[in-house]
Amino acid sequence: MRSTSPEDDESAASAHNVSDRHAAVRAANRSETAEDYVEAIDDLLNDRGEARVKHLAAMFGVSHVTVSRTVDRLQRDGLVITEPYRSIDLTPEGRVMARAARDRHGAVLAFLTALGVPPEVAEEDAEGIEHHVSPDTLAAFARFVDENRAASPGREAVEPPDARPADTGPTDAGPRRAGPDRFARVRAAHAAELTEDYVEAIGDLIALNGKARVVDLARRFGVSHVTVSRTIGRLQRDGYVVTSPYRPVELTDSGRALAATSRARHAVVLKFLLGIGVPPRAAEIDAEGVEHHVSEATLELFKKRTP
Repeated sequence: MRSTSPEDDESAASAHNVSDRHAAVRAANRSETAEDYVEAIDDLLNDRGEARVKHLAAMFGVSHVTVSRTVDRLQRDGLVITEPYRSIDLTPEGRVMARAARDRHGAVLAFLTALGVPPEVAEEDAEGIEHHVSPDTLAAFARFVDENRAASPGREAVEPPDARPADTGPTDAGPRRAGPDRFARVRAAHAAELTEDYVEAIGDLIALNGKARVVDLARRFGVSHVTVSRTIGRLQRDGYVVTSPYRPVELTDSGRALAATSRARHAVVLKFLLGIGVPPRAAEIDAEGVEHHVSEATLELFKKRTP
């Protein structure tokens, strides 16, 4: 049996760590829809007194069919109650989730504002970042806000929208910015996320092993070979990779440029999180998701604030 070298062990450990980070991002993306919907329903109930499919379709910029399917899933998961021709209501579990999502959004927004991000940009960035921050990172954000307040005592602090406990029933805070534009940039970020992660992974594998194969990518992302093959097919159609049967995957000039940009952005986010005191493991995992939801304005402020 072939013994493994230190380089083999390091490569396997690196692949395992990357797989864990991507698994955390996928889990956050799966929960994001539920969190956004229960919060939107809570906003509508507080603002309009009712939440209907047509209201949610307008808020998210999607079809009534898409909303109906999502609401059905939320009902199966015990987060909402709905009947034909009646307003959608939240269960106690749904209200708890809405409260947690709103509080987390408020904490991220307070941090971005303390960082100096313009208000409109901070609101857009917070909408995506909030789903990819662990308790460790939220704690670091809170420390940053407190330190900034202490350094600038005349500056008004930004507080979360409502401070009532999560288990007291529906919230009474007003809704955040409504309309499909509220979620448009988050959807665009998700559309680009997979492409960026794959071209970066392919570039890393080529640099490490001299080649990138489907089996390597499947192991790195923790998904099936079929899933990788479908993604590679789309990347090839989009001009980022070239590949043929039984041959490794190669990046085009466009793919290499995108990989370099994605890698640089990830490095900035990771260095910043470490710099504000996020533990290394949490910083690595959170940076994997946060990097896709930071605007150029926020990224520049991350660079300026990083030692």
